[in-house]
Amino acid sequence: MREKNSSKSRALSLIRTIGSTALKAGNEAIQKKLSKLSEGDSPISEAALRLVKGLDDLKGAAMKVGQILSMVDEKMLPPGWKEALSKLQANATAKDWSFIKPILLHAFSNLDDFEYIEEQAMHAASIGQVHKARLKDGTFIALKVQYPNLEKSVKSDLQNMKRLISLANIMPNMANYDHTFEAVEKLFLEELDFLREKNFYELYKENFNNNSNIIVPKTISHLCRKNILATEWIQGENLQQWMTRNQSEMHTDPELIKKRDKIGFLLLDLVFKEIINFKHIQSDPNPGNFLITEDCKLVLLDFGATQKLSSDLIQNYTNLCRASLADEKENIINIAVKMGFLYTDDSIDIKESFIRIMQLAMEPFIHESYSWKNCDMLKRINSESFHLMRLTKFRAPASEIIFMNRRLGGNLIMMEKLGATVFARELFVKILQ
Repeated sequence: MREKNSSKSRALSLIRTIGSTALKAGNEAIQKKLSKLSEGDSPISEAALRLVKGLDDLKGAAMKVGQILSMVDEKMLPPGWKEALSKLQANATAKDWSFIKPILLHAFSNLDDFEYIEEQAMHAASIGQVHKARLKDGTFIALKVQYPNLEKSVKSDLQNMKRLISLANIMPNMANYDHTFEAVEKLFLEELDFLREKNFYELYKENFNNNSNIIVPKTISHLCRKNILATEWIQGENLQQWMTRNQSEMHTDPELIKKRDKIGFLLLDLVFKEIINFKHIQSDPNPGNFLITEDCKLVLLDFGATQKLSSDLIQNYTNLCRASLADEKENIINIAVKMGFLYTDDSIDIKESFIRIMQLAMEPFIHESYSWKNCDMLKRINSESFHLMRLTKFRAPASEIIFMNRRLGGNLIMMEKLGATVFARELFVKILQ
């Protein structure tokens, strides 16, 4: 009975959040019309901030949708929403220890294996939070603890978020969200299985075993459960914090420039090796999922959103990259049709727009080296992509491509924030070969 009441209470909380958000969004739209503000002059949306607070409190699939919305092109969102929603990509508010301890006791019966567990969470996200702990043998570990009853609320959360998108007139140009929401539901349910994530930790560790610059923490098998993930503790600073701390000097200090460019190389090398060599993609491109060690190695965390890619997709993607690098326009169109990006009866405008997107995507790999500092690449790709989406009436690609594009887009965001200079062509051509 308690679980039913908890699910009902959660649904009511989300509905209240949606109602107040939609009302506030409507008022903001009216105020904008009356004051004739341009989009560039629009302040951060109070409606979106209200939504962010509500989603942060609730966590779960609702918060996951908010995170995905934060990565959408700002032209598809009401003015001031993107900046507010981006706050969901940062560290979420952690639950109190009094909420977490009973979950651990239920999973382990007792906490006798532990010398201590730090009560203050080191990191919190949409489905759980991480606590640092020390075992009786002196080993420091990271304990990822899942919030309860999230699986029961997935469908309700997504239905209510779909309702919000309609009521608050978010992304008004998209007529049908069903395909996207189905993909989000599938991904979220997979993320809730920590034993599945444990297997991906072990797969990635094996794949990068001989790479001295990339570290994947080993799992502590006897402490892993469907809702608890235990891995070795790796000391480091998450990428977002590293970039924020070094923002003013990483383009002027010679030592920091060297580290910045090394991190950029590792991020770029990683994403293409994942797709082309390992046939898997970690589709959650959050800079909080990467740690930078003191000696500038890259630590990979959080494999809950990992997806296996089909051989056909990888072969077509590789061929598309080769054709785009050689600027073989007819070949680009033929492969894009195979992949479902284009249809054979699409207009010349649609096909030319897709070719322009691929030309922009290949920009870093045409010259020997490329600097992501002030390149505005993401802005230019998003602008052309939005143009293409309007031409195609916002048709959605296959879910497998949605996951891959999310990862590639997230990687580009990190590269631009770093402003790294990388010998990208040599790296890319080598992987394609």
